[in-house]
Amino acid sequence: MNQRIVNKLNTAAVNAYKALGTVLLALILGGLVSYLGVQVFFFVNHSWLSPTVVSPTDPQILQLNAQLAQQAASRDKLLAERRDFESRLEQAERLVGMEKDFQERFRVALGSERTARAKALRRLATLRQEYQEAAREIAESNRAYAGMARTRTEALYNARLVEREEHLTANHQLAQMAQSNLSLAEGSAELQTKLEAVKRELDGFDASLAGKSTGLNAEVLLLEREYTRSVLEVARAESERHHLSESLKSLDEAVGRYDALLASIRSSPWLEAIEQGLTVGFVPYENLENAGPGTPLYRCALKLVWCREVGMVGQVLQGEVTVKHPVRQTMLRGVMVELKLRDERWARDELLLLGRPPLLL
Repeated sequence: MNQRIVNKLNTAAVNAYKALGTVLLALILGGLVSYLGVQVFFFVNHSWLSPTVVSPTDPQILQLNAQLAQQAASRDKLLAERRDFESRLEQAERLVGMEKDFQERFRVALGSERTARAKALRRLATLRQEYQEAAREIAESNRAYAGMARTRTEALYNARLVEREEHLTANHQLAQMAQSNLSLAEGSAELQTKLEAVKRELDGFDASLAGKSTGLNAEVLLLEREYTRSVLEVARAESERHHLSESLKSLDEAVGRYDALLASIRSSPWLEAIEQGLTVGFVPYENLENAGPGTPLYRCALKLVWCREVGMVGQVLQGEVTVKHPVRQTMLRGVMVELKLRDERWARDELLLLGRPPLLL
């Protein structure tokens, strides 16, 4: 009796082990078939996308915001340099205008001074001629009168017809006449000196206006030094103006590149999703033709079966992104699309199917 019970128990244990082994084998085979089926499905099927929940604290968002802030700061720095260059350029242009106006007025003033010196020279020449003629006539008259008066006075004095005091008075008058002749000679010499000085000034102005190095005097040289300083200042300001203009062009090009870079960063699908509050999903390039706007979206409980419609595809966002494959864990290139889901919780799923359920289940 006991042996029979033991045999039955052994038989039941063996049958249980067999059943358990069969179940385990069936589970292993089922898992293997499921795994291979999923792998084959994703290898041949191009009607799926991977929902993505975008958060401001995501590494991609933080990195893009950091790049955006860095590039914006660099652009602002270039704009500050540009404003400084514009201010310096305006100052250089004002300086060029002022110095050129000074040079023009300098030439006009130099011409006016030359004309005034020429008129003064003509007047002095005429005055000298008239003075010399008058001095010659006065000198001749004085000599004639002095000779006659001296002879007559000496004769009368020797004849005791005039007193000694009258004789001395006559001699004093003759001495005054001689002094008058000397004053006339001095006046003539002064006129000649003034005439020569004005002639030198006129020659200096003529040499300066003609650009000659000979015939210049100290006064004209000092004036020319101011003019030369103005010319050098204009040359320096024009050189600086050219340099600043080229620098502004380079800065404008650099700012344009920064604007394009900032626009590219701002148009990133990640930032666009955050700014517009969109629910987005990743679509590989090979699946993009099946993810047109309005395409139905399905969620499957076991990836491929028990599926139901949960929304549809919206617009495609500009810009390329790189995301891991939801099953094979390889890196895929693709784009982000807007997802219009009936319930936002479906955005947390690993993948959604496009168009229809894969097995019509």
